[in-house]
Amino acid sequence: MTDDLNSSRIPNPLSDDAPESLSVPDSDSDMDNGDEFAAMLAEDDARRHDTAPEPRAGDQITGRIVQIGDEDAFVDYSGRGELPISTADLRDADGVMSAKVGDQVTAYVTGKAGDLRLAMKQKITGKDSGPLEDALASGVPLQGKVSESNKGGFVVDIGGWRAFCPISQIDDRYVEDPQAWIGRDLEFRVIEFADEGRRLVVSRRAILQEVKEKLSAETRKRLHPGSIFEGRVVRILPFGAFVDIGGMEGLVHVSELTHGRVAHPSDAVEEGQVVEVKVLEIRNLGMGKEERISLSMKALEGNPWENVRERYNEGAWVEGAVIGLTPYGAFVELEPGLTGLIHISALSSERIEHPGDVVKEGQQVLVRIIEVDPERQRISLAITS
Repeated sequence: MTDDLNSSRIPNPLSDDAPESLSVPDSDSDMDNGDEFAAMLAEDDARRHDTAPEPRAGDQITGRIVQIGDEDAFVDYSGRGELPISTADLRDADGVMSAKVGDQVTAYVTGKAGDLRLAMKQKITGKDSGPLEDALASGVPLQGKVSESNKGGFVVDIGGWRAFCPISQIDDRYVEDPQAWIGRDLEFRVIEFADEGRRLVVSRRAILQEVKEKLSAETRKRLHPGSIFEGRVVRILPFGAFVDIGGMEGLVHVSELTHGRVAHPSDAVEEGQVVEVKVLEIRNLGMGKEERISLSMKALEGNPWENVRERYNEGAWVEGAVIGLTPYGAFVELEPGLTGLIHISALSSERIEHPGDVVKEGQQVLVRIIEVDPERQRISLAITS
């Protein structure tokens, strides 16, 4: 099939219907050029053979569709030829062909050497165990529905077959609420098949990890201090929030969430939220658990001290919130990241022992701007006139 397809795309220069640009050589010079062209083709073919080894069952490859037939389409994966894929895999839920020649597809290699095919998913129907055994050998995902939870994991219905998914294999992170998974349709990989299907174990985590590995490989190409990513908050801890920036996670420390005062990271972000982050530091990249990526959301908010004199004139009265008390005064937040100090002597016209005698944390106060010092990032305030 491969040779027929290749020959149909390169016209025979000796045929009657050959285009003029491929006319029969009529001189020794033309023959030399023809020999050079043939040598170039042979060299390119050899290069493709060397750089693209024959795929094996279970490999996931990406290629372009070069022909679509009634039952099969053919995909060029830049290897030694093309591999067939069922047109059923290229149709949408309504049975309409959703692909065309030239489209790129990513699929799994199935079958045995000499008789390899591509497949998006393996469909299980009836009690034939063959597709399950093929899925175990090839790694092609199977569609399954989580029907119940039990001790240690979940029961998954795969085309009428009863499979077991350990709780550690349903996701790539800790499962807090097993009941939340009941009724969900998901993709699984067969990791054990024995006793004619009486022992059928599947994993979803294996699929997620593969996706992460591919995403992280692409992310690493763009990862450097100063780069900006859009990510999703995946975990919140007292010291910060972990953000997935594309197959890998980085930490936004609580101090880097916002210019404003944050008592707990959950005051600024929530799990599942999409955020924009800037990479501050990278350590031990690619070293597994030793890898550390420091991120910042605050760095993208802008500096609140920039042009501060244009917003706060000395002598003006403004409103703020008391965010801290010390023996020498009270700190007042005028806007996120912009805090001024009311010295104890400027809290009252009378002598006081402690700022808490006049104001309390969280209290809204009207203050007067005494001095603005952008270079030292200090603002002096007063409550008294």
